[in-house]
Amino acid sequence: MQRMGSLLEDEGQHGEARAQYTAAMQLARDLGEHRLECDAINGLGTVASDEGRLDEALAHYQHALTLARETGDRHRQGNLLGNVAGVHDGLGRIDEAVKGSEETLVIARATGNRRLEGNTLCNLGMQYLVDGRLNEAHAACQAALVLARELGHVLLECVVKCNLGIVLERLARPDEARAQFEAAVRMAHVLNQPRYEGQFLGYLGLLHARQGRHADARRCLDSGEALLRSVSDRLGLGVLLTSLGEAQWLDGNAAAATASHAAAATIAAEVGAGPASELGRALERVRALIDPARS
Repeated sequence: MQRMGSLLEDEGQHGEARAQYTAAMQLARDLGEHRLECDAINGLGTVASDEGRLDEALAHYQHALTLARETGDRHRQGNLLGNVAGVHDGLGRIDEAVKGSEETLVIARATGNRRLEGNTLCNLGMQYLVDGRLNEAHAACQAALVLARELGHVLLECVVKCNLGIVLERLARPDEARAQFEAAVRMAHVLNQPRYEGQFLGYLGLLHARQGRHADARRCLDSGEALLRSVSDRLGLGVLLTSLGEAQWLDGNAAAATASHAAAATIAAEVGAGPASELGRALERVRALIDPARS
C-alpha cells in the first residue's frame, strides 16, 4: 500500500495516494508496526505538502517524527527532521528551517546516510540564500552536487543544478545560471519528473525575460505552468506565476502582470506561505514592479 501510494504520488494522483497511505497507516497501527506506521504518516505529509497544505503536512511530519524518536530510529528521524525543515521553509520560517536542516545534516553524517546528507545540503543551499549567506549557499550546493554524482543520484543532481542556477544568478553570473537551469530542465524531462521540470522551466523562463529573450521566456513559462497544473503543485505554481508576472511586466504587458500577481497571491493565501517564504518574497518583488508607490 505504501509503495502504491508513492507511485500514485509521483504521478500527481494525490487523492488516490492519500487513500493508500491512510490504509497502510491503519493496518500498520493495528499490527503494532510502528516503523511502517511512521512511513505511512510521512507519506501523508508529502501528499499534503505537494498539494500546498503546509500546516497539515507539518502536523503529519511532526507526528511521524515523534514515532521515530519513540522507536529510536535515527535514520527516520533524520529524514523527518529534513521534511519538517522543508515545510518551515515553505511557510517562510527561515530560522527554523536552517536550524532543522543543520540538525538533519548532523544526523545524516553520524549515521552515514550520504543520500540524506546530499538532500540536506541541497536544501540548506536555498535556505542560506534566503538568509543572505550567498557564499555559504554556493558552497552547500557545490558539496551537494559532488555527493549526488558520487552516489549516482541523478534526481538529486538535477535539483541541485537548478538550485545552483538560482545562486549563480544572485551572484550576477547569469550565463552560468542559464547553463545550470537548462541542464536541470533536460534531466527532469528525461527522468519523467513533471513537477521538477515545471518548476525549473519557471526559473529558466524568468532569466530569459530578464535578459530580453521574451519569446523564449513565454515558451518556458507556458510549458512550466501546464506541467505544474497537471500535477497539482500549488506552491510551485504560485512561484511560477510570480515569474510570469515579472516576465509580462518586462515585456510591457502591465495588465497581464497584475493578473498573474493576483493569482499567485491567492495561492499564497491558500497555502499559508508567509512573507519570508520563497513565494512571499517573489510576490513582494513583483508588486514593487507593478506598484512601486506601495513598496
